[in-house]
Amino acid sequence: MAVTPLTKKSEARPAPRLTCTWVAVRGDGGRTRMEMRWVEQAAPRSTRSAA
Repeated sequence: MAVTPLTKKSEARPAPRLTCTWVAVRGDGGRTRMEMRWVEQAAPRSTRSAA
């Protein structure tokens, strides 16, 4: 039986954390609308409420 040593947390690269959040999207007509999108890191609360 082979034993594999565990890697340290600093060596392991965690996957980016996906979060579903509201994002402002500018359409073809120049109008801005809000859409729910998956982003790697959510914007701070103040940024989301300002949009």
